[in-house]
Amino acid sequence: MDKLNELGEFGLIDLIKQDTIHDHGSVVVGIGDDAAALLPTPRQLLLLTTDMLVESVHFDLATTTPWQLGYKSIAVNISDIAAMGGVPRHAVVSIALPPATSPDFVVNLYKGMKEICREFSVNIVGGDTVSSPHGLVINVMVSGEVEPANLVRRSGAQPGDIVAVTGYLGNSAAGLALLAAGEWEDYNFAWPLVTTHLTPRPQVKAGQLLAGFGATSMDDISDGLASEAHEIAKASKVGIKLYAGQIPLAAELKEAADKLGKPALDYALYGGEDFQLVFTMEPGQYEAFKQAYPDITIFRVGEVVEDGQGVTLVDETGKVHALEAGGYNHFRQEEQNVLLDFNSDGPEETYRLGQEVAKALKPGDVLCLSGELGAGKTLLSQGIAAGLNVADAVSSPTFTVLNVYEGMIGDRQVSVYHFDLYRLEHPDELADIGFDHYVESGGIAIIEWPEKFAEFLPAEHLWLTLTPGHDASERIICLAPKGKRYRELCEELK
Repeated sequence: MDKLNELGEFGLIDLIKQDTIHDHGSVVVGIGDDAAALLPTPRQLLLLTTDMLVESVHFDLATTTPWQLGYKSIAVNISDIAAMGGVPRHAVVSIALPPATSPDFVVNLYKGMKEICREFSVNIVGGDTVSSPHGLVINVMVSGEVEPANLVRRSGAQPGDIVAVTGYLGNSAAGLALLAAGEWEDYNFAWPLVTTHLTPRPQVKAGQLLAGFGATSMDDISDGLASEAHEIAKASKVGIKLYAGQIPLAAELKEAADKLGKPALDYALYGGEDFQLVFTMEPGQYEAFKQAYPDITIFRVGEVVEDGQGVTLVDETGKVHALEAGGYNHFRQEEQNVLLDFNSDGPEETYRLGQEVAKALKPGDVLCLSGELGAGKTLLSQGIAAGLNVADAVSSPTFTVLNVYEGMIGDRQVSVYHFDLYRLEHPDELADIGFDHYVESGGIAIIEWPEKFAEFLPAEHLWLTLTPGHDASERIICLAPKGKRYRELCEELK
């Protein structure tokens, strides 16, 4: 049987329901009935958390296996339970699957889920399976329990507390950057970083012990240390001062950062998905904890200060900087008014569309290519370059940020500036590469990941968004012009 639509929903349930219960004493009814029936532990608070993972937004099936994806989908939820000082108990998994998905894919997806559930004695007790017309979607709910006295919120930090973390930071974000860049397998430093990104390890034991030892606040690091520091500061109505020299950075991260051309500290502050814990604790308790549990890795990274001081970073020269929250925001995107859209049935058609766009270009035009990893931005760029008669091979400038080519518009030679802003974090980095100079030089500017610096783009430009279609190879390409010149360009393309 090659496809799910041949297997059916109940056949799929029979395929995945084995080996889902690890704590039989707490489950009266599991998968297979209208609802699960569970036995709660007396005098424990119930914790509930949920996370949704959407293909092409949270993961790329070109860079992760079904097993890894299943493992991570459970891990990110268990990490939330750990941040409250709790013990994960049960999981409910709902998945929306394209009809052409193979049963083997689903079996391996659930094998990854079952593996991490086995490690943490979590029972998969139910869920739902539906058909999806637009890629894979996974929604997981995990319940946990915690003694009322050990419940840790974000809101308990007090001035004078120490700020600390449970492990190295930035590894996951660097791993993602390496996956996006490709050609990472030959670097020894890359493997632990990529592994951290694809199969994160929730800090459940550390969370329980810290809660029992008086942690005043705690959060899991899903969006970067800077973002989580702001979350704790806001909830606790305090300020937080972090010290750059104390933030733990692995040797592998430093090697990767050097290769990627980006400060290692930026991955720790703004990258996210480390799923370590950041916590605050009274200094005496912190020292006592280190003596009581020398096998639990913790690093002091800062201190809690009065509310009016905000969230700051002290660099290694002693200079204090205001620290922006950073991190990933699913809804932070420039609003676009789409004038024209195309359906591409595959890579060849996306490439040809790029060639057609090139025919309508004039010197000085700016094209902004938006879309998640694997959406086809570089392929579209290659088509545009081909339409401009660029002779050189065009590749993604992930490592270099900017590639410069020479092309032709009619009988006029024109420079083509191909930017990839994926790994940049701060506006100063745009200035370092001469972004404004190149964009305003009268050549053709092609900008991938423009949404990261939307406010620094020219007022007039053509925004092209690539999103997945019904099939894996299909893309919907929407054109949103900003300014009269680009409205005319869209009219010409019609």
